[in-house]
Amino acid sequence: MGIALETRAARLAGDNARWLELAREVQTRAPEHVDLLISLARAHAANGSVEDSLPWLEQAVARGAGFDLFAFPEFKDRADHDRLRMLASRAAANQAPVSPAEVFMTIDDAGIRPEGITFDERSRRLFIGSLNGEIWAVGLDRKMTRFAGADHGLREVLGMKVDGRRRLLWAVTGVFPDLFPGPEGPKQDEGLTGVVAFHLDSGERLRECWLDERPVLHGFNDLALAANGDVYVSDSRAGAIWRLPGGECRLDKLLEDSRMGFPNGIALSADDSRLYVAHIEGLSAVDVGTGRRTQLAVPANTTVNSMDGLVREGADLIGIQSTPYLARVVRIRLSDDGLAVREATTVSSRPPPGVNQTTGTVVGMNYYSVAGTIDPLQPGGEGDRRARILRTELR
Repeated sequence: MGIALETRAARLAGDNARWLELAREVQTRAPEHVDLLISLARAHAANGSVEDSLPWLEQAVARGAGFDLFAFPEFKDRADHDRLRMLASRAAANQAPVSPAEVFMTIDDAGIRPEGITFDERSRRLFIGSLNGEIWAVGLDRKMTRFAGADHGLREVLGMKVDGRRRLLWAVTGVFPDLFPGPEGPKQDEGLTGVVAFHLDSGERLRECWLDERPVLHGFNDLALAANGDVYVSDSRAGAIWRLPGGECRLDKLLEDSRMGFPNGIALSADDSRLYVAHIEGLSAVDVGTGRRTQLAVPANTTVNSMDGLVREGADLIGIQSTPYLARVVRIRLSDDGLAVREATTVSSRPPPGVNQTTGTVVGMNYYSVAGTIDPLQPGGEGDRRARILRTELR
């Protein structure tokens, strides 16, 4: 993650030579990542070599990236280049929406900044977690009630999952370290992180377990629940996976790996023997008994990098790739041994303008996701600042 941020900083500073140097290095670590392929192509062009940019643009477009090529400053005056025009046409075609999600609900309170979502089958309620330290229950009738907040010990709320058997709602909470700190400096208690569990029916907080090793920073992000009650949590800041044994308040480190940048969405296999972890470099399978990690090979026409909100549906995985070059919900079909990606197909792409999907949950034949508004300083970030809950039909 650090080198990716350095690459971005070099680009913003106009240090084109350093940008190219870093872009080459970071792309070798995540060779299928469309953001990095495009960054490397732009860096070549910024250093005066449009021809060297072409293979990287080809790869990005082949993997499904959609963008306006001539909107990039490095290419804006090259519309006379035949291969660039061809690539621009293909990249534009990739921007066409696929089965766009419908807006199930608009959250009227713009102060609610949703990040996590899950579903309780018994009560037929969605639960959404907000970065302002609250959990809200939302019925399928769209009625919304506050479930928990700061008075329950919550800080920023990220990933959530329901343990229906034990009637528990598990939530990640804490103060997540900023990727791009502002001039005001770090947030108070930045790097404090934990998981809490509430009774789904009474709302009582039943369990909590915190990790605080400051000045070493941690940032729990998403979680997965095993049938025996074990909880697995991704630590994006530390590049680690933790296990909270069922019935205990003890965090055991299952895996820490510098080659697994910013682990985010996680999901267990059907037999709970394997944990699938989405990270910058792609998608990995982790043996829950040994902690051994195997990165999954992917076909040449797709990408499974930097996924959020990973869930399992039957034998498949469903996740969100929120990069503007993809902006999609993707279904991942695995090989028979579960250690390679057979194919990745777009379930839905291009959410409403100005919103950014984060996590999702399966409810019957539908996929519900939360979509917060994007930075108002970014293109498309102007306008309505209210978050949405989106619904997409699964096929």
